[in-house]
Amino acid sequence: MVVALGEDAMKEVAGGQRLMAEGDLKGALSRFNKALRLDPNNAEAHLGKAEASAALPNTKAEEVIACYQKAIELQSEGGDKAMTLSQLGAFCLREGRNEMAEQSYLKAAELDSENAPYYLSDLAIELYMSAVRQMDEEGSNEALDAARRRSLAHFAKALDLEPKDASKLLS
Repeated sequence: MVVALGEDAMKEVAGGQRLMAEGDLKGALSRFNKALRLDPNNAEAHLGKAEASAALPNTKAEEVIACYQKAIELQSEGGDKAMTLSQLGAFCLREGRNEMAEQSYLKAAELDSENAPYYLSDLAIELYMSAVRQMDEEGSNEALDAARRRSLAHFAKALDLEPKDASKLLS
């Protein structure tokens, strides 16, 4: 019976993913919720729920973050977990939660060392873009310069460079 429930949950996840691809976020969310009722420990359902919820208006950031975190908790170590961590990081940056975003991207780079440069460069660019968006609203030149320094440090790490070596190359 448990196998049947697991299979039914995966059918719901597949349906939710199809609906997301078609742009039906509410329908997708409904399917992911149904999958979770059938199997509360289905990592793909938690991830799908996070992605669908993140794209819907009026969803609380804490709810989305909790879904990502549950998916991460349930995933085995490796590429899937690293990718979910980077998705959580991207969401956190959009929400202005830069510290959590950095932690997520750095953990992704640690788990998937082969692709670490990609996670680190994504983090660097997104940190900078987040600072630029804030500049449009309320930021200062000091805040932008601080974001540039952090971004450059992550780029240097992505290129396997010490900051002093990166500085020499730029001179």
